[in-house]
Amino acid sequence: MGIQANNINKFYGDTQVLHDVNFSCDKGDTLVLLGPSGAGKSSLLRVLNLLESASSGELHIANNQFHFSDSLCEKDALYLRKKVGMVFQQYHLWPHLTVLQNLIEAPVKVAGISKSAATDDAMKILATLQLSDKADAWPLQLSGGQQQRVAIARALMMKPDVLLFDEPTAALDPEITNQVVNIIKELSKTGITQVVVTHEVEFAKKIASHVLYLENGHVIEHGTRDAFSKPATQQFADYLTH
Repeated sequence: MGIQANNINKFYGDTQVLHDVNFSCDKGDTLVLLGPSGAGKSSLLRVLNLLESASSGELHIANNQFHFSDSLCEKDALYLRKKVGMVFQQYHLWPHLTVLQNLIEAPVKVAGISKSAATDDAMKILATLQLSDKADAWPLQLSGGQQQRVAIARALMMKPDVLLFDEPTAALDPEITNQVVNIIKELSKTGITQVVVTHEVEFAKKIASHVLYLENGHVIEHGTRDAFSKPATQQFADYLTH
């Protein structure tokens, strides 16, 4: 099992943004989180990486188990993030480091990998993502699509079991979006479990093996990619026609 969420609830103050969220995702699946703005997609994604703690519920992910009724320490979260990578919408590349330095920072300082071994890994990943010629470039010298691929490369450096994407095609043109589609499809062949937040239905259809549709923090529909052609709920059917 790649991920299993049981009765996940999340409050911000008195406002509940996730209501008894349940879903499972097998190793190697690409699960797309869909829903209108305010549905709880990004909140759920951040809980999966323990960037935020849920208010209650249980999470099984990357062979780790968390009970949110217990207090979680930052040590637990840091350990999990070695196995669960995240590609942020804003990329969050360090502007004062070159592309190569961005990639090797965490493996060297967090995972204790030698600089030479990390550099070898980084150059292989950059070659796979067609970025070999950008190793010594600064992030601000890159296009949005190149920065997105560097962010993906940086996440892959930690050899994650699970990779989370927050709106990976936001503000990207169609050509770059297709590159991201191809990267996610290639990664799925390696056995990495991927969870992708998006509001773009056509993009979702191209990458999803499974879909989780949320409204106001509630799971409305959870199924395979067949749900795009045969939605089980009227709410999801209506969303697909917007």
